[in-house]
Amino acid sequence: MTLAPAQLPSDLAEAYIACADRNILAALNPNVFFGYFSVCANQKGHGSDTTYPGLDWGQSAEALLWLGRKAEVLASWDYVKSFLREDGLIPFAINPGRTGQTIYLELPQSQEKFPLVIAPNGGIYKHWFPGNPLFALPNTTVLQMADVISRHTGDRDWLAAQRPMLRSVTDWLMKQVNAEGLIPGGGYYLERPSRLDYDGVAQCYVAHALRIAGDLLEDPTCLAVADLMTACFRRRFWAGDHCVEYIHPERGATSHHGLTDVDWAAIATGMASPEQVAVLWPQLRDSRDFLYNGIPTGIATRPETYEDWEMQSLDRHDLAAMGRVWYLEAWARGKMGDREGVIESLRQVARVGRANNWSWHERYYSEKTGKLSSYHIDTYCEYPANFIRIVHRFVLGAL
Repeated sequence: MTLAPAQLPSDLAEAYIACADRNILAALNPNVFFGYFSVCANQKGHGSDTTYPGLDWGQSAEALLWLGRKAEVLASWDYVKSFLREDGLIPFAINPGRTGQTIYLELPQSQEKFPLVIAPNGGIYKHWFPGNPLFALPNTTVLQMADVISRHTGDRDWLAAQRPMLRSVTDWLMKQVNAEGLIPGGGYYLERPSRLDYDGVAQCYVAHALRIAGDLLEDPTCLAVADLMTACFRRRFWAGDHCVEYIHPERGATSHHGLTDVDWAAIATGMASPEQVAVLWPQLRDSRDFLYNGIPTGIATRPETYEDWEMQSLDRHDLAAMGRVWYLEAWARGKMGDREGVIESLRQVARVGRANNWSWHERYYSEKTGKLSSYHIDTYCEYPANFIRIVHRFVLGAL
């Protein structure tokens, strides 16, 4: 059985062990390949042999490092690295069981079908959903993971061996940033709301990843692009007392859904100016409207205000609390020195997991909107992975 860090109080130690043993470690499956792990502990949801370099992979891989499974993480890294495309793009998903197939998917209220193209190597490099959500996510995640592995292992030889690949990944990412400092694409880590064409979370994460790349590659050009993005964000993504959620190509700046995950991201990644943080933080710190059915963190404090056009007439299942948003909240609280707020959020997540036999859903919906979707994935590893990451990073202060 996993041992929890000695500094944790008993209730959080119990949850930490459950996150590790019943979820993250249970998702390992060497029968697929050594180092493979599923996104669900029951190894059924979202494919039993599928890897998701866009987010899920990075979250679980970092948790595995904290749990001492370095060998598996390095093997998984090599697997993902092998799918690097010649132009420097990492796939957002890898489905080895359906190589070379094209699957046509239809929007519920449309007769139009959209192709999901699975490359001959099993990589999926473009989302089927209009607007290509998750556009910048995989390359950003890979840069974050390279930094995490490097810090955990301290292995300079390993980092030197990765630099050609990291150079390619970084160059692709920098090429997507326009002259003003904006990165396009649909939602950074969600499909709907579509957040066309400039998602605020994407701006924050990409700039942060380029700062990481500048350190890993010892390249000031990366830092210059990150600075350009930061200046642009502070100008274009500020709505007076909170952040703009996204900039739509026809409807312009969208900021009327209350506080959103962009506000957490702006503080966490340092994109908001000190003056903007001074306005944002008092609103964010004690807001209860990010809790959806008792769990952090929802994408907006007014989820009931989203309109159909923002979902492109698809369902609203991303209009939810998700572990990826919770991580941003904890990161922002950690940056602001709010250790008590981080611990309280851990307890909120632990209470929900304990009531569900120490497993978590992929999404939780707000009482304001009711059940928005019949879509349901249980034993999802995102909350457990982020529980472990948050404990080490923002409670214990490691890395």
